[in-house]
Amino acid sequence: MPSRRDVLRQVSALGAGLLMPRPGVLAEERPDYALPEWTGDNFDSMHAIRDGHEPRAIPKPERRVEVVIIGGGLTGLAVATLLSDSDFVLLERENTMGGNAKAGQWRGIDYALGSAYLADTEEPYGPFYDSLGLTLTPVSEPADRVLTGSPDMADALQGPLRRPYAKLVELLAAASESKDFPRIPIETATSRSLALDQIPFSEYLRREQVSAALMPMIDAYCWSSLGGGANGISAYCGINFLSEIAAPIYAFPGGNAALAKAMTSKINRSGGKRLVGGASVFAVEPDANGRTLVGYLDHSSGEARAVSARWVVVAAPYFFAGRIIRGIDPAAAGFMKGLSHGSYLVANCCFSGRQLPGPYDSWTPSNPGFTDFVSATASLSARARPQDRDVITIYAPFTDPAAGRVQLLAGNQAAAAKPVVDGLRRFAPDFFANSRLEEVRLTRYGHQLLTSRVGLVAAMRRHEKRFGNILLAHSDGQGMSAVESAIVEAHRAAETILSRR
Repeated sequence: MPSRRDVLRQVSALGAGLLMPRPGVLAEERPDYALPEWTGDNFDSMHAIRDGHEPRAIPKPERRVEVVIIGGGLTGLAVATLLSDSDFVLLERENTMGGNAKAGQWRGIDYALGSAYLADTEEPYGPFYDSLGLTLTPVSEPADRVLTGSPDMADALQGPLRRPYAKLVELLAAASESKDFPRIPIETATSRSLALDQIPFSEYLRREQVSAALMPMIDAYCWSSLGGGANGISAYCGINFLSEIAAPIYAFPGGNAALAKAMTSKINRSGGKRLVGGASVFAVEPDANGRTLVGYLDHSSGEARAVSARWVVVAAPYFFAGRIIRGIDPAAAGFMKGLSHGSYLVANCCFSGRQLPGPYDSWTPSNPGFTDFVSATASLSARARPQDRDVITIYAPFTDPAAGRVQLLAGNQAAAAKPVVDGLRRFAPDFFANSRLEEVRLTRYGHQLLTSRVGLVAAMRRHEKRFGNILLAHSDGQGMSAVESAIVEAHRAAETILSRR
């Protein structure tokens, strides 16, 4: 029998094999599960704009409003919610609002297509959720486990990693209480916390003598949540995110789509058809009268249309904002277009048959197929949780984002699903013991998760977020892809507009 030291050495070595799905994976055998159509990014309209195929001339505006909001993700919806009594229109390329905070449903089970949970309930987050009528339910403890693929080690956090993990929790709990905690909003950061932005997260962990045996799990976490490995991620961002293991997290059935739906409902109740889907914005340009024109492609007609606004809030990823805002400093546009984003696959595996309840999030650091998975029913009460079916939401970021985009754009569902299912069979064989995998529902994101690289927080603090009456408001502006980033950015934009009425 291996000693505890042998097992720790084995667990520590697992990270060497951390590779996400890659192009070239062939699924020669016919899968025994259904593969419905892709969900997620619609590449065509955005790639046409990127490649210069959009109309250069903005047509005569058909409508004049006080505010145009570009983007119906969490930030855009939050801006619209905060400006609910304003004359605004929100333009979103997809037909459904929510960005990556959307949900699907299988046999009565709501599951996330991306954004899954919340971490912070302090001001301004808690009051904002309260205003939407949302009841936050903490995820049951333990929230996490680490699966090694070994039948002799069901959960490494309850075995050889137990003590190192407890020390990590203590470290991050203490950091959370410090006045120098690396916070969102980044504008409130202290000089000591900003110093953390200048070093990799891995360097901070070594400096604090965090066990090397935990690094594979932490690296998987960074890829899943921050768009890169611990060696390249800012310690500011890594500490901010990973500190969630020292506090409750909150999840809704279907993930953070519940937040998007609550905002959408509140906006619609306030009257007017102000949320416009199927509208791909190709240009934002100030006019000679102190207003701004927004040109967009109407997917239903294929025609170019335009709106004139006093204020424009660009609640879209910076790499896209830098392409559509005309007339700004080329250096500012270049900075936005030059940011790095990860590519991402989310697979929802639909099982019929009895499933045993487990922790909310399961990490698989040595898995070449994905980083982690959550149970879609884990946020339900024991009474409400179905006994004969479950949906497992799997997160599979690509460690080579460009190669990932090639694979996702090719659209071979069988090739994308196979390494995910193979990994699930290896790391969680119990799912298949008394259940049948009925469907694998795939969601693709070509430019998902801003890579929170070393130095990005400082760069975002320097970057201008207002160009005349054009305001940037996106989670990118905080250097971290988080619900909290989206809400902070939305409040800043809304307050700017409201204070100048």
